Amino acid sequence: MNKKILIIIIAAVLLISNGVFIYLYLNKDNAPQVTKKAELYVCPMHPQIQSDHPGICPICHMELVLKTGLDSAKTEMSEGEITLSPAEQVVANVKTEFASFGSYTTSINANGVVKQRDDALRQISSPVKGKITKLYINYEGQKVSAGQKAFELYSPELIATQKEFLLAYENSLRAQESNNAGVRESAQAVLNAARQRLALWFVDEAEINELMQTRQVKNSLTYYSDFSGVVTKKYFNEGSWVMEGATVLDVVNLSSVWVMANIYESDLSKIAAGQPALVTVNDKAIKGRVDYITPSVNPDTRTIEVRITIPNSGLYFKPEMYVKVNIETGKTSRSIVLPRTAVLRTGKMDMVYVKKSGNVFSPKAVEISGEQDDKYLIKSGIDEGDEVVVSAGFLIDSETRIRMGSSSSMPGMDMSSGKNDMQIKEGDALKDTKQHQH
Repeated sequence: MNKKILIIIIAAVLLISNGVFIYLYLNKDNAPQVTKKAELYVCPMHPQIQSDHPGICPICHMELVLKTGLDSAKTEMSEGEITLSPAEQVVANVKTEFASFGSYTTSINANGVVKQRDDALRQISSPVKGKITKLYINYEGQKVSAGQKAFELYSPELIATQKEFLLAYENSLRAQESNNAGVRESAQAVLNAARQRLALWFVDEAEINELMQTRQVKNSLTYYSDFSGVVTKKYFNEGSWVMEGATVLDVVNLSSVWVMANIYESDLSKIAAGQPALVTVNDKAIKGRVDYITPSVNPDTRTIEVRITIPNSGLYFKPEMYVKVNIETGKTSRSIVLPRTAVLRTGKMDMVYVKKSGNVFSPKAVEISGEQDDKYLIKSGIDEGDEVVVSAGFLIDSETRIRMGSSSSMPGMDMSSGKNDMQIKEGDALKDTKQHQH
């Protein structure tokens, strides 16, 4: 009896075991499974490059780094924000300052071009038709001083006039011996007329006195420069025949020059004649003043030309030279000021990182209204008292991009031109790794 019961129990146990085994086998696909979370590798310099396995960036050939533990943090912080521990801040040399207001004299920076003054151009010309027998000024760029010999001219008309003057002079000497006052006056009038004719042809007084003393006619007479400057154009050479009034040389006085600066329409209300200006090129700076503002706007550039006169005794500033111009408006403005190192200028926008509570750093877009004393004047974007990162801002920005990858973009910034078409295809990163090892 007991043996029969034992057999029944054993059979029941086997039956139940087989039933459980069959049930588990048939439902194995529905059983809960522990899956390994997918890993993501990104390039530190190009966050848009992503892969599910280690590899090499095809752009900069840097090793891809593992992106981990960020999903929960993204849900707790705003887009673009990043948390750095105190130790990480020390390693990155993160320094902050509290934004504050300051008063600064408003100035306007502009680009300018050096121009010769319109009233500085002079011409050395021939007063009479003739042939240039000697040219004392031989090349363009040569410096000329007032009273310097310019050229010698042979002219039949000058020779004839010299002879007429000598005849009048000798006749005047003989008339002085006459007792008839009318004769003396007539002879003197003829002499004065001959002298006047020589003077009208710019024969100077020294040449005339020499002619009276030697009583010898010169075949060529010397002409002089009446002003100082630099030769910008030479029209004739020795041996050339010139007509009456022909220009032989152009001379420009560059002891003072104009600087034409282009000012935007929005800054026109800040500009006035008489304002001081600083003109700089390379390591040379010189002060001048605004003396003229053009009455019209350039339709192509939408700018207004402002003229500044500067001294140029050493002739350092050359016509058509590009310069930097800083015009002091004399007006003061009150705005938030930040060191230049605090602002990240990306090209599309200007931004800073503001430290919030809990060691969280948040990017803020700012608008710059000017620059002075190596500081930026901030028009908008942050408030007084905000704790702004002034050192290691680029490191924080790079770390933010690495952690965000290309799945998100910085506020106000477009990380890609469209979909991420730079993603590594499966096997590419491994292939690059092998090539790099070889």
